[in-house]
Amino acid sequence: MTETISVIIPISERCDDIGEMHREYRDALLLAGIPFEMIYVVEGAFGKAFLELKAMKERGEKLTLIKHSRQFGEATAITSGFLQSAGGIIMTLPAYHQVDAADLPKMIRSMGDYDMVVARRWPRSDSKWNQLQTRLYHNLVSRMTGNVCNDIGCSVRLFRRKILEEIHIYGDLHRFLPILSHKQGFRIKEIDLRQSPKEKRVRTYPFGIYVRRLIDLLTVFFLIKFTKKPLRFFGLTGSVILVVGLLVTSYLVINRLLFGVALSDRPLFLIGILFLVLGLQIFAIGLVGEIVIFTHAKELKEYTVEEIIN
Repeated sequence: MTETISVIIPISERCDDIGEMHREYRDALLLAGIPFEMIYVVEGAFGKAFLELKAMKERGEKLTLIKHSRQFGEATAITSGFLQSAGGIIMTLPAYHQVDAADLPKMIRSMGDYDMVVARRWPRSDSKWNQLQTRLYHNLVSRMTGNVCNDIGCSVRLFRRKILEEIHIYGDLHRFLPILSHKQGFRIKEIDLRQSPKEKRVRTYPFGIYVRRLIDLLTVFFLIKFTKKPLRFFGLTGSVILVVGLLVTSYLVINRLLFGVALSDRPLFLIGILFLVLGLQIFAIGLVGEIVIFTHAKELKEYTVEEIIN
């Protein structure tokens, strides 16, 4: 590989000893023998890390330093670093221990003709609780989106610049960049890197974090399955609810007309009407979505051209 690698290290959620992390990453990249630049994007809450990096730069370390005024999220930090980068290849690295930095040259050498190389921490050496969470989450991800990679939580990724030029990430979608890239037609490769022996922290999050992860997964599921076909999702869901409401209402109306059963004391009748209205509304949302997609279809690109021979 002769292209310059732009290494983006967002400091958004947490960070370990930033001086130690920088030296480990820098030394590994120097051993790889390729030109590179290191870009740190520091969110507002990590003022101490910013001051340390600023002092390192003043001492002669070659790095670019970007500071956000407040917490915008890791996806925004990666995008911010990407806009300041110059390399044809982008590498994202976490500001905390995940993989053995000495394995980064192996990852770079493995890229070949692939568009993205994703690291998998293997073998795992962290706590059994962390491994159980990872296994359960990836089983769910695999069922909903397909088995693109086996360690979606690992932030060590190497990919061509055109991926972030094609795919806009926001919120927490940076976690699912391999899945979104695969959906767009890019070639993805997963490689095993040794897990850092320093990654020992037991990860237990507030309940709200797990809910957010599930919502993010549902967002990605919809994006890769129904971006240009909203009526398939809303139409099917609305039709099922509509049919249930129609059957319930019809049964009660027939009982009223033929057998004289009163409807005033039948709460089931109200439920049937509710299902009819809800089904129609969901179906209508799908129709509106189809109209929006049809209107903007020219602006929505869901493919990648690999080669043109004229």
